[in-house]
Amino acid sequence: MKRKEFLQTGLRLGILTGIVGGSIFLVRRNQIDYSCTAEGACKSCSLYRRCDLDQAKETRANER
Repeated sequence: MKRKEFLQTGLRLGILTGIVGGSIFLVRRNQIDYSCTAEGACKSCSLYRRCDLDQAKETRANER
């Protein structure tokens, strides 16, 4: 394998690794733990805006 081919292959694999790693990071970042740790105090919870639990949905609906 020539040096140019080696560098091109390495660059392609590096880009592919970055894309896959970035995708995994973005997917895992948006996952929510569906066990409530705020003990019913939705407004003080850090996940309040993204939470899909019924209690959080009701609280957000009552704000409007």
